[in-house]
Amino acid sequence: MTTPTSNDARRLVTIESIVAIEPIPGADSIEVARVRGWTVVVKKGEFAPGDPVVYIEVDAALPIDDPRFAFLAARGTKTLAGRDVHVLKTARLRGVYSQGIVFSLTDFPELSGVDDETGFDAALGVAKWEPPLPPGMAVLGPFPSHLQKTDAERVQNLDDETWSAIQADADSWLPTEKVDGTSLTAWRTVDGILHVAGRNWELDPATANVYWDAIATSRLDESVGVGEWVQAEVVGPGVQANALKLDALRVVAFGYGTFDAAEPSIATTVRIPTTDWPAWADTLRAPVYGFELPVTRDEAIAQVETIKSLISPSCGAEGVVWTHVVGTPLAGLGNRPVWKSISARYLTKHGG
Repeated sequence: MTTPTSNDARRLVTIESIVAIEPIPGADSIEVARVRGWTVVVKKGEFAPGDPVVYIEVDAALPIDDPRFAFLAARGTKTLAGRDVHVLKTARLRGVYSQGIVFSLTDFPELSGVDDETGFDAALGVAKWEPPLPPGMAVLGPFPSHLQKTDAERVQNLDDETWSAIQADADSWLPTEKVDGTSLTAWRTVDGILHVAGRNWELDPATANVYWDAIATSRLDESVGVGEWVQAEVVGPGVQANALKLDALRVVAFGYGTFDAAEPSIATTVRIPTTDWPAWADTLRAPVYGFELPVTRDEAIAQVETIKSLISPSCGAEGVVWTHVVGTPLAGLGNRPVWKSISARYLTKHGG
């Protein structure tokens, strides 16, 4: 069992060094820059190995009223909190997947005055893109502070120390299917009320929406007890274009545990290993692949490019979530016992 320690948001803006520059066969004006485990297509000759850069990850919403990001407006804009933004997505250029964007560190002198690297996002006005709530869907408040959000670190961001710790306990990591749905967290408080949240907000049960439809379909309203929580993805018709082509909504669970219903606190919230899940949660659990943990991060990235979904075998899988069977967290995983590898091919096909 593990106890979460924080609800830290994903860092989208970081200062990095170019690890390597690699040519693209047949391309005269572009090449590949490697940043951590990411590949980013850049102009030829713009960067060299060792150069300090500002790297911004996919899913980041960049404000185009900042002159440094204005050129991105031609690639499409959205609106976030009343501001026009460009959302970084996975792209494929000359056969190479490009994820994120890099800038010279000298373009952002204001970052030198930010003491804590977690503040880089705010300093540049960058935020994670979250689709707006559907019209008519009401919220009751923010995501509960006594539960961890459903983020899992991507393999491209794992440092050497974290990867070595994973490899040292290789037999304890279980690969389950990562499905492309909408995040759901359900928990029951001491008054017997079942609460439901998306990624950022607790949702109003009086509002007809896919979350409560999924709750009814999976019978979570009958299963989750006082002081229990479950986290899952909802997939099916009306969710993320239903990439798995399902005929009905399905709840795919990847986390279950308990909390102190009398005095909820993240310090006393516990994640239960999958081997100890109750029967109702186990029936909803994400299906497990039969392969072993890859030896290198590059192998883990390549592994998910060709795998099929276990839920819908005629479709490609979004990726794999690796979970420690005993629930041992690692600092490099945000004090979580999970990490993920997502297919760039899938993201390119489905607009991610």
